[in-house]
Amino acid sequence: MAKQVVNTDRIASSASKLRAVNSAINNEFRTLQNKALQLDNNWKSAAGNVAKTTMYELFKSNDVRSSVLQNYINTLEQLVNPGYIDAETTNTKLADKFK
Repeated sequence: MAKQVVNTDRIASSASKLRAVNSAINNEFRTLQNKALQLDNNWKSAAGNVAKTTMYELFKSNDVRSSVLQNYINTLEQLVNPGYIDAETTNTKLADKFK
C-alpha cells in the first residue's frame, strides 16, 4: 500500500484561500447587483425584462455557489483537519503504549 500523507497546515491554508476567494466573488456580485438595481427602472422592454430575469437568476445561482463553497470550507476546517489531527494523536498515544 502506498504511503499517504495529510498536510494539515496546507489544508488550513487552502481553506483560508478559498474563504478569501469566495468573499471576493461575493463582493463582485454585490457590486454588479447594485449596478443592476440602478438600471432596473430604465429597462422597459421585452429584451430588458429578459435581461433582468436572467441577471437575477445569475445572482441566485451565486448565492447557491457561495453556500456550497462555504460548506466545503467549514467541512475542511471543522471536520477534516480536527478529525485527522485527533486520529493521529490517538494513534500516536496507542503506539507509544507498545514501546
